[in-house]
Amino acid sequence: MSKIFGAKVKNVLSGDTLVLTPLNNSKQERILSLAYIQAPRLSSNEKYSFESRELLRTLLIGKEVKFWVLYKNQSDREFGDISTPLFQSLSEYVVSKGSAKVRDNADEDETYELKQAELKAQLNDVGLWNSKSSGSIEVQNGNLTQDQIEKSQLPDQAYQTIVEKVISGDRLLCRIFLSEHLHAVVPILIAGIRCPRTSNGSEPSEPFGDEAKEYIESRLLARSIKLVILGESSNGVAVAKILHPAGNISEKIIEDGFADVNDWQSPLIGAAGMSILRRKEKEARLSGKGMWKSSASSKPAAPKSASSSSSTDNESIDIGKTLQGTVARIISSDTLVLRLKNDKEITVQLTSLRAPRQSDAASAIFVPAAREFVRSKYIGKHIKFTIDAIRPKSDNFEERPLVTISLLNNTPSDLPTINETIVANGYATVIRHRRGDEDRSPDWDHLIELEQTATKTKKGIFGNAPKSERIVDASENAARAKPYITTFEHRSKIPAVVEHVSSASRFRLILPKEGVKLTLVLGGLANPKDRESKLMQEALALTNKQFYQRDVFIDVYGGDKVGGFIGNIYLQGQNVPHQVNLVQRGYFELHDRSIDQTKFASRLLEAESQAKESKSGIWVNYDPSLEESNLEDLSIDEAKKQQEPVKLLKNYYDISITDISKEGLISFHIKNSDKLKLKSMMKEFHEFYANPIKFKKLSKAPKNGDLVSAKFSETGKFYRAKIIETDRVNHKFKVQHIDYGNSEFVKLDDLRELSSEFNLNRLPAQAVTAQLSLISLPPANLEEYLEEAIYFLDDLTIDKQLIACENFKNPAPGIDMDITLYDPAKISKDATYSINKELVANGWAIVKKNKFKNFELAMKQDLDSLLALEKSAKQSHKGCWEYGDIEEVEE
Repeated sequence: MSKIFGAKVKNVLSGDTLVLTPLNNSKQERILSLAYIQAPRLSSNEKYSFESRELLRTLLIGKEVKFWVLYKNQSDREFGDISTPLFQSLSEYVVSKGSAKVRDNADEDETYELKQAELKAQLNDVGLWNSKSSGSIEVQNGNLTQDQIEKSQLPDQAYQTIVEKVISGDRLLCRIFLSEHLHAVVPILIAGIRCPRTSNGSEPSEPFGDEAKEYIESRLLARSIKLVILGESSNGVAVAKILHPAGNISEKIIEDGFADVNDWQSPLIGAAGMSILRRKEKEARLSGKGMWKSSASSKPAAPKSASSSSSTDNESIDIGKTLQGTVARIISSDTLVLRLKNDKEITVQLTSLRAPRQSDAASAIFVPAAREFVRSKYIGKHIKFTIDAIRPKSDNFEERPLVTISLLNNTPSDLPTINETIVANGYATVIRHRRGDEDRSPDWDHLIELEQTATKTKKGIFGNAPKSERIVDASENAARAKPYITTFEHRSKIPAVVEHVSSASRFRLILPKEGVKLTLVLGGLANPKDRESKLMQEALALTNKQFYQRDVFIDVYGGDKVGGFIGNIYLQGQNVPHQVNLVQRGYFELHDRSIDQTKFASRLLEAESQAKESKSGIWVNYDPSLEESNLEDLSIDEAKKQQEPVKLLKNYYDISITDISKEGLISFHIKNSDKLKLKSMMKEFHEFYANPIKFKKLSKAPKNGDLVSAKFSETGKFYRAKIIETDRVNHKFKVQHIDYGNSEFVKLDDLRELSSEFNLNRLPAQAVTAQLSLISLPPANLEEYLEEAIYFLDDLTIDKQLIACENFKNPAPGIDMDITLYDPAKISKDATYSINKELVANGWAIVKKNKFKNFELAMKQDLDSLLALEKSAKQSHKGCWEYGDIEEVEE
């Protein structure tokens, strides 16, 4: 058995010969011919030779393969075979496609399978066996005609091309498809670049000449590209712009320092193309890349930088430097505030741009529209920006970096910069710089062209003046606010724009569709004791960072005495209000009487518990042992004197039970259309996670609250789940399956990333977790009674269609509802029946005696009935009361 090697296919010379390179990126090459077969010769343009070569080129170029050598001929030429996941033998695959013949002199014992494949190809009349084949392709070897050159410059007429050979970093030998049966194999100069000379036998290369050739080879050799012929050099060699899916190769090689800009080609390329190439060259020089590594211009002795910069600061503002950040504020369409990675904010101006000014009568009316255009597109976006120049401080202006900004989020490199987009839409003009002014944009030529186009199409400030819009101040006073509050209370997720952040819990908003502006006060939060404290300043900074000038959604559910609207505020794409974030960080304490209005009481209580546990913010000195509840050991009558009861919801749902936890919590499905969607989704879900190619393992340990896909121990299948607890000692994670309610501890190996196609946007969590009103199961320390109680409850509910009456929403962290549970079959016989009562009557549930919550105060009649049933169960020694009063033992 021959030794098997791994390699990458660098080139395909013909339908039976390939150039291979090692997988370790070595420059060594190995030519392998396929054993026992012969393809038509491309060099002599034999019939079907091009199609034969194309079969291998399109299939294997750039791919990793396995190969082995079977024999060598007298000239030491290697013959062997290749395998990939698609086929075990490339020789057999090529012959079966009719792209090669079995050699006549081949050993019959070695070529039986090949002969069978050849016979099949003949019978199927494929490839070179096809009698209807159109014959050889004509090859034109001379220079292109003028008509052929001009044709490629027409819209959508770029020539399909294959790079046959890389002669040097800026010169290629290309096969151009002039028509279906006419190809031209001609040398091409890559437009806009000039590379160092490549070595050629006796003459060594110039510095980085061979590297430039290798750079182009690795990206273009044997690849399919498109060419636009821009013109010819003085000796008749075509100059072409290369169109490649990955971008402009001229820009890339200049950017990496293996080429510089070829000045004489500027008339062929045009101002826009040249300005991009020059900017890339400038960046490469300043960064000292490639052939600029030892250049004096790449390491200036004293770079011009902003006066506030520090030489040791990675975020220093130096000319030519590219930094990343976020658009924090829009001052005007040419002036922005950017937030760097270190949270420092700097004010920058877009190079060579001038925004409409209030001081200019002609453009003043466009100021709001220009600012809004930039805000709506770029506020909060992650960006990278290059510092083109720094405008020094003067009597009229502060020192300010002049920059070119691009979006960062993996956007293609050919998308326009923010500077270009603003000019193209007519919301800034291009400054006509004085001769010798170095503070000019590297894209100045292109910006001028964009401005001319905007002028012709009457965009922005070059078009009609916008109509002035009247905005009503709905928070002028309480009387003005009242009708708006009444209207907004019946709506949810109302779109708004944050105009100003007054404090962490107070916002000035504009509602564009309604034509109003208002002040929003966040509900559910207690007023801070010291508004000027360092903690409140931190909260304000965080809120400004997340909300200033952002598009948001709001809910309104009340108003204050001075015209403020009380409600929730949400960032786009989020379903949890900002209050939860503020409370979780310990910036605010909850206002007990108003959290229920927010509709997020459970999440807020959970957030406050987390803040207390981590001793964050105001809870830094929190000691749970010193905390005393105002309702500790109070009877319901005593509690009513201290609290106002709330109105019970009394929402009824048809349900089916899915799980009963050891804590006595019940999980169930509500009978609605989502239940059918769950069945359909879970079928897809299980198929997805049964295929290792599709899912991703977790790259790091998850945090509490993270959504994952978790394996259920009983079935071995994966389900959507949430991390609810971490066991760091045993390296396990407690998960709750969000569609069924059950929970268990699992290992990290049994967790997967939750694919975006199965997230909560597609289908919300289907399991509703509830507590039974006013009762609890026997305590965990009485394990036998607790187990029997769960069995009893299971018998009452399993495989039954039940009715749940929702008395209150989110009664505690992690619990969705407080419910009374009914069995319709038994209600028809006894209208007072409930499963809550049956548990108590049989001694398998304990009635609550103290620590009542607001909503429980409204259930006095239910409580009295339950206490009477409990008293009877105790007297009869039923269930957990078998040996007496367990509550007395507990005390």
